[in-house]
Amino acid sequence: MDALAALPPDLAPLAAALVLAYLRVQAAVLVFPVLSERMLSVRVRTSLAMMLAPVALSVSGPTDWVQSLSLPGLAVLSLRELLVGFLIALPARIIASALHVATSAIGATASLSQLIGTGTEAAPHPIGNLMHMAGLALLMAMGLPILLLDLIAQSYAAFPAGQLAVGGDHVAHMVGLVSRSFVLAMALASPFILGGLLYQLLTGIVNRVMPALPVVFIGAPAIIMLALVGLALLAPAVLSGWALAVLDHAAPG
Repeated sequence: MDALAALPPDLAPLAAALVLAYLRVQAAVLVFPVLSERMLSVRVRTSLAMMLAPVALSVSGPTDWVQSLSLPGLAVLSLRELLVGFLIALPARIIASALHVATSAIGATASLSQLIGTGTEAAPHPIGNLMHMAGLALLMAMGLPILLLDLIAQSYAAFPAGQLAVGGDHVAHMVGLVSRSFVLAMALASPFILGGLLYQLLTGIVNRVMPALPVVFIGAPAIIMLALVGLALLAPAVLSGWALAVLDHAAPG
């Protein structure tokens, strides 16, 4: 094989197949929820992909096609494996972004986004950060890493190794996931959105009835307190619904 001529003849096909399996796993790890967070260093994600690459190679099937692989063919297949890795992990990532949209809507409608806190990539307010960290912990407790292993193993049935075809239907499916993620976010934040709308209506009515009353100074503490109470009561249901949706889209098939 021209691409790996420097290696022994027995190791060259195995090394090429291992590199291709690593590229698929590494692309999936870079996109998959929890594992793609910036709080994890690049070394941890790279080490995880290197540990999973032999596992992916063991379930990829026969590697006889590597014998006739040239350097241009290896480059094209490398790009294809990267694309496949992104595609298999992207549905879960798109659905996982619904929590960020939901917490932003909750913070904006319930006046919680103005609380003092340090923003991260999850959300620019502490409520979003709290929900984000709780959601990541919940996903890990519900077995998300095991689903990643199943997803990588099942991906070789949909995208066999050594073939250039990817499939346009998989790419078109991602467009529908974006709208589904937004609908999920609005459903998760709907109690707070409706509560914020009701608060605006009540304050408008009170302001028309008693113009001299400082409605903002009276209503703002009340709506923040009610939003915190509602968040304490509804946060488990919001996180569980979001986690089930993420795990459903992360499951193979």
